[in-house]
Amino acid sequence: MRMVTAVVGCILLTLAVIHAFIPHASATFFLILYAAGAICAFSAIYSSMHLWLARILAVATTGMMFFYFAAFFKMAPHFQEEWYRSGLALEGIGMLLSAFALIPVLSCYSCMLKADCREQLQDEKKRPAFFAVPDGIPDNR
Repeated sequence: MRMVTAVVGCILLTLAVIHAFIPHASATFFLILYAAGAICAFSAIYSSMHLWLARILAVATTGMMFFYFAAFFKMAPHFQEEWYRSGLALEGIGMLLSAFALIPVLSCYSCMLKADCREQLQDEKKRPAFFAVPDGIPDNR
């Protein structure tokens, strides 16, 4: 799970850096937006944070995720034929990719807020995998 959140953080940080060099009126807004998403993703790597901080970051991640979706769907009616070849492609694809990429980050924060998962996160050997099957499920072969 740490690797997934690190990759998401790197993607969002890359999008923030790309927007730092775009001479556009709203480039600073996008830079701050993607940087905030990267901070939430990189913060999810650390499982030993306080519960109140995990709650705040979970709410912030949810808000950013829905904001990315809302921004994409606000842009969508203005897309013309072959929009993906125009200048709107970076903003449109970036918003949609960022919204879906924050889902595993939110899942990580959700896991931190659960007691069973929190105990497993403290022990490095019992750390759950990203696509893990829970223990105790009978084998029906």
